[in-house]
Amino acid sequence: MLREFEIFSKSSSPTVAVKRGFSWPGFLFTWIWAFSRGLWLHGAVLIGIGVLISVPDLIFRVTNPLLSFLPGLIVMATVGVRGNSWRSRKLERDGYEYVGLVEARSAAAAVTAHSLGKSRGSSNVDSGFSFIPRSAQGLLAVTSLSWKAAVRYRLFLVIAVLLLVAVVGLPMLIKDDGTARGFTQIVLTYTLGSVTALLGLCTLWLSCGTLARDIEECQMQVVVTKPIARWQIWLGKWLGIVTLNAALLAIAGACVYGVMQWRSKTLPPKEQEVLRSEVLVARGSAKPEDVQDKIQADARNILEERLKKTPLSSPQDVQEVQKQILEQVKAEYQLVPPGYAKTWEIHFGVKGKSLRDQPLQVRIKFNTADRTTSGVYGGLWQAGVPQKTKLWRNDVPMSLAPDTFHEFQIPAGLIDDNGVLTITFANLNNTPLLFPLEDGMEVLYRDGGFGPNFVRGLAIILFWMALLAAIGLASASFLSFPVAALLSLTILTMTLASGTMASVVSEGTIDTNTSATGSLVVWALNHVIVPAFSVAVKIINFATNSSPIDALSTGRSISWTDLGLAFAQVVLALGGIFALCGIFLFTRRELATAQAQ
Repeated sequence: MLREFEIFSKSSSPTVAVKRGFSWPGFLFTWIWAFSRGLWLHGAVLIGIGVLISVPDLIFRVTNPLLSFLPGLIVMATVGVRGNSWRSRKLERDGYEYVGLVEARSAAAAVTAHSLGKSRGSSNVDSGFSFIPRSAQGLLAVTSLSWKAAVRYRLFLVIAVLLLVAVVGLPMLIKDDGTARGFTQIVLTYTLGSVTALLGLCTLWLSCGTLARDIEECQMQVVVTKPIARWQIWLGKWLGIVTLNAALLAIAGACVYGVMQWRSKTLPPKEQEVLRSEVLVARGSAKPEDVQDKIQADARNILEERLKKTPLSSPQDVQEVQKQILEQVKAEYQLVPPGYAKTWEIHFGVKGKSLRDQPLQVRIKFNTADRTTSGVYGGLWQAGVPQKTKLWRNDVPMSLAPDTFHEFQIPAGLIDDNGVLTITFANLNNTPLLFPLEDGMEVLYRDGGFGPNFVRGLAIILFWMALLAAIGLASASFLSFPVAALLSLTILTMTLASGTMASVVSEGTIDTNTSATGSLVVWALNHVIVPAFSVAVKIINFATNSSPIDALSTGRSISWTDLGLAFAQVVLALGGIFALCGIFLFTRRELATAQAQ
């Protein structure tokens, strides 16, 4: 296979051939290869980086192979991509002169071919992408230019410093309450939330500015005269912003992980155990069988029987009665009256056998209309089936507060041979308790380690940044910088206000205080805003189907399936739509008319 070699010559010195593209010896041997090629400074820096990479392993005792191997792999890849370019620059500093380019099978064959006059003149500027097909080199060249601009204008450094201040400074300013939950809320939830918000704002601002400014300042008019398609320019800028976010997110994520490992040692021993078993872990979830179809069927049967006895002529009356019956039937599936018990069956399926020998965590939540003077409610819990599995029950009633989540651990051996876990609750209070169908009962089990789960959570955040970059670039493809930034920030604000929009959609009005007759203006606005909010909420929920920050802070597992689904929904579906629109508009745009006055 023929490869390209750059030929360097110097009087009284032998001719040297340096291969263009990827250096496999540099990738495999890094600093050893650097020293063998006379790259003393590069080799020393690589040794220093290797020492720095090993420090977290020694201090925080990181045992996850992915977190230990990934930084080293990044260094190896960097040496492989840039190693031959470093050699060329060193030869030029040593007085060698670039004399041509030769295609040969080896360096020795390239030197021989040059001596026979078979070299051809060419630029010795190697972009580092020679090992990539020529069709993609233009796209990666734009990506590289985006990185160089970010470094040259200190953008990368400034954002990195801001992220470090948010990650390291926030836990120092806000003290936790000494519990595992409070510790997680400060160190993990708040810091990752701050990182996501900061990166989101910077991504929108950068994506709008990098394209709109280039067009307004007439730099893009020069670029499009080169042999590169406009869609490659657009995608190159998007890829540059995404990789920039990936690097910043990796730095912030490593700091969050390190701060968590360091600060967790200050917790009491009991809370450290809770942290390791309930937070710094990846836990899968199992819920009772969905009974929504049964509720609908029961409500429909009751409505038909009632209409046979008492017919209703008005469709509005039928709809109102149907709604009341549905709520009554739903309450029967959720309510536990005083002195009664309720049983849930959790089906684990094929996982039941592997989970039978490990303890599980039960996560519950209930509501109540009546309040006690103490604010807590007692109840007895039982897990297992007599004569089929082991039996566990709490002899002392648990005192639990309503409207909040509670977790307690049950021992192993309670799942039967069919993979079913049976849980029973006895209400010892004088008021009924309501366990919501959505999140009233849930069983959690260990499904993996925290390290890979944390990396998958960061990957989903990166997918969000990729979508924001596509939105910003699409806006800048046909708008000026201020207008594009305003439009993009408006979309981000709507995303952050999705809870308010969901409330408006559920209530069906923007003004709950309107009288029965209602204002004509409010009525008109409701027919415009409520449907628009309904569509917006569906799109936002599609993009943020599951929050990785909430999952990580509660020790929930982010599976590879969840990661693939997030990539398909956020990057391919939504991001692809914005990318196609942006590329189409950028391709059709008359750049000469966009010059700033």
